[in-house]
Amino acid sequence: MYYKKMIRAFLAMTLVVALSACDSKEEVEAVRVIDFDELSKESYEYLQAKQTEAQERFDLGAYERYDWNQEKMQLVWSDAGVPKVVADIQFVGSISTKSNTWLWSWANPTVLDQLSKDMVTVRDFGRTHGLEKLTNEKWPAEEVDGWEMTAIAAKILKAKGAYRSPANDGFTFMIFTDIQFADGQQPK
Repeated sequence: MYYKKMIRAFLAMTLVVALSACDSKEEVEAVRVIDFDELSKESYEYLQAKQTEAQERFDLGAYERYDWNQEKMQLVWSDAGVPKVVADIQFVGSISTKSNTWLWSWANPTVLDQLSKDMVTVRDFGRTHGLEKLTNEKWPAEEVDGWEMTAIAAKILKAKGAYRSPANDGFTFMIFTDIQFADGQQPK
């Protein structure tokens, strides 16, 4: 941790020196380095608050099943085949337990473009602020990294919550852009 802080301090000083040599405002605004650990902490706090709100209002763990649909861009919780809660979603990315890697949804050919379009905003945020984990399409990772990327995406995009869907070889992470009770349904 100490070395990471020293490297960040060095990079920040290097950036200040480089920026002082720039001739135009556009060059100065090209990259504004921010502290990744601080962003991660703030993002986890943001997502935790949103998860608590969603859980208290929609009781998401109480339903028989859930299903997501790429074409409809929705995650639906249901009981006895009757939809109870519907969330509009964006895929953030996935963790592979076979290769132990993270893959952003915008780089995954199996994810429909419209289901990952908001992650381009997250990638652009990473470029603007010099955050490689937000701009590299694939990198070594574990499940906790998937939650970290999901929390950061949720904060940047002001999501209403997030979900992790398990698969045979890993997990798919998604955020809710909206969540509501299905037509005519009432809270339990």
